[in-house]
Amino acid sequence: MDDHPEMTYAPTDGTEAIEGLEARLRDIEQQPLVSRAAAFGELHDDLRRVLEGAGDDTAAPS
Repeated sequence: MDDHPEMTYAPTDGTEAIEGLEARLRDIEQQPLVSRAAAFGELHDDLRRVLEGAGDDTAAPS
């Protein structure tokens, strides 16, 4: 990330949801190639849910 100073990570309330991400990635990369795509797909879905939910508490009250 040092090569791209504009790419920064701002922790949000969803930070807890991605704790253990590095370990999870290591576990996925240890799996046989055939299993990796499905595991990365699940990880993608989990992270998308976190990101989509991150904006929920900024919505204007109705």
